[in-house]
Amino acid sequence: MYFSSYNKAFVDPSNFTNDNFRFLQTAVVESVYDESGMGRIKARINGPLELGGDADLPTFAEVSKYGLSVKEIPYAFPLLPKHLSTIPKVGEMVWIFVMGRNGLSADRLYIGPIISQLDKLDEDRFKAGTALRPFSFGQLTAGVPVLTDETTNKIIPELIGVFPKHEEISIQGRYNTDITQKRNEVVIRAGKFEASNSNQYKIAFNSKTQAFIQLKNDVSYPSSNGSEGNDKGSVTNIVANKINLLTHKDGAPTITINNQDLISDEELKMILTDAHQLPFGDILLEYLKLLKEAIFYHVHNGNGNPSTDLSGSGNCQPIAALKAKADDLEKRMLSKNIRIN
Repeated sequence: MYFSSYNKAFVDPSNFTNDNFRFLQTAVVESVYDESGMGRIKARINGPLELGGDADLPTFAEVSKYGLSVKEIPYAFPLLPKHLSTIPKVGEMVWIFVMGRNGLSADRLYIGPIISQLDKLDEDRFKAGTALRPFSFGQLTAGVPVLTDETTNKIIPELIGVFPKHEEISIQGRYNTDITQKRNEVVIRAGKFEASNSNQYKIAFNSKTQAFIQLKNDVSYPSSNGSEGNDKGSVTNIVANKINLLTHKDGAPTITINNQDLISDEELKMILTDAHQLPFGDILLEYLKLLKEAIFYHVHNGNGNPSTDLSGSGNCQPIAALKAKADDLEKRMLSKNIRIN
C-alpha cells in the first residue's frame, strides 16, 4: 500500500474487523489534478452523504472557481502500483474502495478506468452509459463482441489480429497501440487498426502501415553454414513504412531529441531527407565484384585511350559487364525506406 505506516487502518488491529473495505462503489472522475504528483484523483460517488455518496459535495470546478470552504471530494489513490497504473480521464468511471465507515474522512483507493469493451479503450464515458454494460445495474446491454477468438462465436473478420487472444498477456494502449506477449513471442505495435466502414466499430486490421517490432524464439530457419537442414533460434522483425536507425554519438547528420515527442515533425523531415540510405549488401557486393573484375582485366590501347576488355581473356568481358549492369545496380543499391546516421 502507498499509505503512511501510521495510518490507523493498519496500526490499530481492530480496524481489520470494522468493515474498512466494506464500501466498493463506482464513481465518476471529476479531476485528475494532484499538486503532490502522486497520481491521485477525485471521483464522485453517486448518492447522498448519509449513504456514503458525494452528491452533496461541490464539484472540483466549483471549489477551484469560488474557493468554497465546504469539504470537497476526498482524494483517491491508485490501487495498482506505479509501474502499471493508468490515470483515467475526466468523465470516465472508476471503482472506489473506501477504507472505513466515514466516507469523508476515510482514505480512498481507486482502480480504473472501467472499460466495458475493447473498442472503448480510448474513452468509456459515464454519460455515454456504456461503461457499466457488463453489470446487472448497468443501463445498456453489451455490444457485439470485439474479441475474435474461440471465446465467442460472433466473429467480425476485419477485427481478427487487432486485439489479443484470450491466452495472450497484453498491455493495451489508449488508442491503436499494444504490447502483447504470446508463446515464445513478444510484439510491440503502433497502428494495429485502420479506419473502415466494413463493421459497426469502424475499424479493421491494418496490413498497410502498421509498425511493429516482433521478437520470436524457437524459430526454425535455413542453416547459415551451408549444410542441409535448419537451425533453431531467435528472430527479430522490425516493420514500418520508414525505418530510421539512429545514434546520439558521432552521427551524421546529428539528431536533436526533445522532452515532448522525442523527435519532432521537423526533425523527422530532416532525418528522412538527410540521413544516409542503407545499402543492400548483396547488390553492393555484386557491384564491387564487377568493379574488381573491370580493374583487374582491362587495358588502355594507347596513352589516354578509354579502357577496354583485355583481349585473350576468353569469354571474360568485365568492362562490358560493368557498363551493362552499373546503372541498374546503382538505382537498386540504396534503400528508399531505411536510413542511418
